[in-house]
Amino acid sequence: MPYPYSDLREFLEDLKKEGELAEVDAEVDWNLEVGAITRRLSEMGMGRSVKAGGTPAVIFNKIKGYPDYRICAVTHSNVKRVAMMSGHPDPDKATLDDLQDIFLEAMDNPIKPVVVSKKDAPCKENKVFGDDCNLYDLPAPMIHDGDGGRYLCTFHLVSQKDPDTGWTNWGMYRAMIHDRRTMGGIMIPYQQGPSLYFEKYEPRNEPMPFAIAIAPDPLSLFYATCPVPAGVSEMDVIGGARKKPLEVVQCETCDLLVPASSEIVIEGVIPPKVRVHEGPFGEYTGYRASGRALQPVYVVKAITYRNNPILTMSNMGVPVDDCDIACGIGWAAKYKRDLQRDNVPVKSVNVMPEASTNLLVISTKTPYPRMAQRIMATVFTNPVSQFISSFLIVNEDVDVFDPVKVLHALVTRVHPENGVHVYHQTGNPLAPYGSLEERLSLTAPQILYDGTWPVDWPKLNVPPLSSFKTIYPEETQNKVLKRWKEYGLK
Repeated sequence: MPYPYSDLREFLEDLKKEGELAEVDAEVDWNLEVGAITRRLSEMGMGRSVKAGGTPAVIFNKIKGYPDYRICAVTHSNVKRVAMMSGHPDPDKATLDDLQDIFLEAMDNPIKPVVVSKKDAPCKENKVFGDDCNLYDLPAPMIHDGDGGRYLCTFHLVSQKDPDTGWTNWGMYRAMIHDRRTMGGIMIPYQQGPSLYFEKYEPRNEPMPFAIAIAPDPLSLFYATCPVPAGVSEMDVIGGARKKPLEVVQCETCDLLVPASSEIVIEGVIPPKVRVHEGPFGEYTGYRASGRALQPVYVVKAITYRNNPILTMSNMGVPVDDCDIACGIGWAAKYKRDLQRDNVPVKSVNVMPEASTNLLVISTKTPYPRMAQRIMATVFTNPVSQFISSFLIVNEDVDVFDPVKVLHALVTRVHPENGVHVYHQTGNPLAPYGSLEERLSLTAPQILYDGTWPVDWPKLNVPPLSSFKTIYPEETQNKVLKRWKEYGLK
């Protein structure tokens, strides 16, 4: 495998060789049909590789009304595919825990990008400016029935710069087409990119330049979803993940940088104090939980693109989709690092893809009482915590990556009165269980389930787990395993 991949096309070729990509040559409609296909692929795949019974990524080569464009989806929705783009030595055996370690290694070993000339950047093969820009020339899909419009940007990166420090943020924030030259998207004030607009540009009555890169290399897409700390450049971390510099290029209408291999780049500004209704949209929580609301507006100044370009998209909904895998890895890795920093004896962390990243599970030693609350003190220092509704803390004997064991621990170890704690802080505007008022005011509550055994219980009070690995002598286990096929069992 040619890790690191120079662009999305190289990655897709490798996926095809591994049986992890399906090419659809039949004509498909951008209006709901592409959405329905990709949603079903996500729900059937459940994060598994094709070899393990999952479903492939997909590229649609013939889009109704758009003969020169293609749409690609479900590229980041299983562990194997993320392992391939991350350079794991054996992607078929990769685990979420492995990928967390790779993420942290990249964070610890950043490499600055290389700026290439515009003539050498594939994303500059075609250029359109000003009134000649028409967002409807791009095959933006109507992803879910009930969406507020055609969402052009659902798996991409948005480049924005701090006007004071020069720090550039690459994040992933959805955007829906309003008309030929404008888009709108939900901008949550405590996210890094939107916070630059709300806290710096708009108070000064200044437009904020933006650049949206659609379908860059797969690692750029992955790290745009991850919690890279404010002040740290995603470009540098991506270089660390690639173990070589990422090639970037300057935009046409501003000094922002984007991956040079991007299939499509949209440039423009977000003007201050302008709002247009955006949404609703089927979101990562698995629900269309965000209503139609007034949001800032992206005004397009230029579009550049490759020949025969590819549009990447993510179809978010019930598990398991691209967001569940990509966000889950980065979020969990950052929590693990934060807890280790604070000397918490954490064993494993999982933002569960099977729960649409709505459940954070942490296994730990419990050297003193109220360990779960101690852990939450660290968890809430991470801004990502506002996007997670439920938290489960368990003893280190629970495998947090096994959904069955997590569910079993939740229903057998959490005391209904003493083990449940509700938190009221800045909440998630996409929380499905929140009232409309709670979602709009960012006050939806969160819940902690303490699944650790009380430290003051005598050892005999803790009921032994009745499982193959814990209830039988090692000698008996080995005997049974050795004779398994002899029993006629598979």
